[in-house]
Amino acid sequence: MISMFTALNELGADRDGIRLFDHSSPDLLAYSTILMARDHDDDLRLVEGVYEWQEAPLVFLVDGNRLNADLDRLKRIRRILAMRGDAPYLGVVYPGRLDVYRIALDRHSLSKVRVDAGVADDETWLTFARLANLRPAAEINDRTWITGVILKLLDQAISSLKGDGGLSGEDAISLVGRALFMRFLADRGLLPSTGTIIGSDLWSVDIHRITSTVAVRFIIAA
Repeated sequence: MISMFTALNELGADRDGIRLFDHSSPDLLAYSTILMARDHDDDLRLVEGVYEWQEAPLVFLVDGNRLNADLDRLKRIRRILAMRGDAPYLGVVYPGRLDVYRIALDRHSLSKVRVDAGVADDETWLTFARLANLRPAAEINDRTWITGVILKLLDQAISSLKGDGGLSGEDAISLVGRALFMRFLADRGLLPSTGTIIGSDLWSVDIHRITSTVAVRFIIAA
């Protein structure tokens, strides 16, 4: 495990912009959902914090030593963070080095989404400033991509419920809305276990059949 503060300081990071998830602070309120998700996700625990530039998230931070060159875990982390739409970059931190990847929901190889900050070996202290200058275009592209993915999933869910579940358009829209709300509650740890819900009288055979459609299950469990 590296000293994140020390490593980032060598790269020119402003200490006031470093938000480490293991250090409780009111500044972490905006990241409450990812903090709760880290409690039961070993991959997300590798995300130790985020670096903010001008009070906006810029780079999620992963300890390179703890990652241990496991690219599959890094790919999964990248896709999970892409659904949040926060920081445009994922950074793997090593002593004196920062490997940066653009965050998105695509399935490109990591080599294709690697970001070159354009700093020379003797200019590493400019790393974050350069990344911030590259950020505007990345943010617009990511928002467009995420919006498209969400709309596509909603359309698939509604169509699946109408076709496979035999629901009317209004009922399908209503059920998808409830599924999204369940996901909202689940992300905040406000729901009982799945076994408790399925085993209760509230979970009828018909509801279980309808919500077993692929699209709705994806929305709830993704």
